[in-house]
Amino acid sequence: MNYRNKLTQLLLAAALATGLGAAFPAAAHAQGVAYPGMTITTGESICSVGATGHMGNAQYAVTAAHCFQEGRTVYDENGRVIGRYEQSYGDDATIGGLGFALIRLAAGVGVSASLGDFGIESTYTDAQVGQEVCHVGWATNWTCGRVTDVGATFFVADFVADRGDSGGIVYFPTPEGRAAFLGIVIGSLESGGVLVESANYLRDTIDAHAQGPDHFRWYVE
Repeated sequence: MNYRNKLTQLLLAAALATGLGAAFPAAAHAQGVAYPGMTITTGESICSVGATGHMGNAQYAVTAAHCFQEGRTVYDENGRVIGRYEQSYGDDATIGGLGFALIRLAAGVGVSASLGDFGIESTYTDAQVGQEVCHVGWATNWTCGRVTDVGATFFVADFVADRGDSGGIVYFPTPEGRAAFLGIVIGSLESGGVLVESANYLRDTIDAHAQGPDHFRWYVE
């Protein structure tokens, strides 16, 4: 199925419209911890983190390309500094524009691959039609559904997502009670369902377009 140009809504939210952001002055706050599914804001817009990773010694949180605001400081929902937007590729406006936004974590910020009671155990799994998947993000918190279609760089799922969920993690609950990272939320479709950029494509795109001599690697637990 061709989803090109059929995205109806990219799911970032305006921070000031939701009550986040206005309380974040330019002064530095205490550092927090970066982890999958967390809320992130620049004070102007809200997105969610897909997963965390590193290139050499540089640590990153990864979110959707359309969340990128070059050079802007990124905070968690409590106003603690996480890092700053460093690099991006794509704009997510069409399937061909799927990409990434990298948040370079600030010194002293913790990094985790945990979703609370369990962590990400694998990052190389491909989604399959009919598979149960779950999503964590700012707007809808924790929602689950099923994969309805799979493409080369994306898949579609029928869970609920809304503004502020952009970039949030999508995972498969493993039989061992852990998580297999499958991708990140991009937006909703005219035809119904939520478009998810696949984790394997996301990693390969970061490797192909991010600046730096080292390969990108996801954190797992």
